[in-house]
Amino acid sequence: MDPTGPINKTMDLDDLRSDRARRIVDELNSLVRELRARDLRTSSWYGRFHLSGKPHSWERVNRGYGYTPLPGAADDTHFPWFLYWEIVWVALHNEFRPGMRVLDLGGSSSLFSYYLASKGAHVTTVDIKRTLVTNADHVAKQMAWSMTNLVMDMRRLEFDAPFDHIVSICVYEHIPISARIEINEDIKRLLVDGGRFSITFDYKNPVRSARIGSPDAVHEQFITPSGLTVRGNERFVDNGKVYLLQPFHSRRFLLFYKLGAILVKREYMPWEFFDTKRENEYTFGALFLEKPAAQ
Repeated sequence: MDPTGPINKTMDLDDLRSDRARRIVDELNSLVRELRARDLRTSSWYGRFHLSGKPHSWERVNRGYGYTPLPGAADDTHFPWFLYWEIVWVALHNEFRPGMRVLDLGGSSSLFSYYLASKGAHVTTVDIKRTLVTNADHVAKQMAWSMTNLVMDMRRLEFDAPFDHIVSICVYEHIPISARIEINEDIKRLLVDGGRFSITFDYKNPVRSARIGSPDAVHEQFITPSGLTVRGNERFVDNGKVYLLQPFHSRRFLLFYKLGAILVKREYMPWEFFDTKRENEYTFGALFLEKPAAQ
């Protein structure tokens, strides 16, 4: 990993090969094993506690053609290397110190929120799923972590004091664009002077609701409405590497999933039913912003 290279960019498996990245990967593996040994639940990269791991499941197909687990992964079934990249990349380009007040948007019961808490941060998570919030309370108590977990809509964040850091891991693509902009317009108010905002998101996911597919889209949906300053390279970099496949486009015939995506979720038009891709088509990206320090 080139320490002078862009940090606002799309995902690259090679980013996990540096010594610093490997140390964080080892810490994540150790944390996963410890939580499993204590029978404490962590939400998967899909935001659910249990994934079947079956080869033809929607989640497995989503991993794309040619997916290979990280060597020594503690639980690749629930935490593929994509999620590790998100956590590692955000951790590498920040200084999460003990005692910092961190707000995790949409991260209740997530591996990242647990990782931050295990490092001594005072973590607050918000989520609309009560089961994730209730479980996170239980885990925090058992691990003696400083965590507050709240059922709260990201569009209506109500806090009395600002945070040192706000993070969000692959949540925004599930929110309508108008709501993304509304949330981002409020972020600055919730940060201390010099505070940071770090996020990851689906990039070039062909699902119509995602719509984060260019550097201009990143700027328009996140940077401009937030009023924050970009850390590192100002223009988002697409490295051209794509790792994930939208299951709707799989060569495997997923009849019920395709019908649901067309008739229920309305993510595709009926005439797209037979559309397939022979190569992977999208990836994840990361963006780092900050609130200028008071003069």
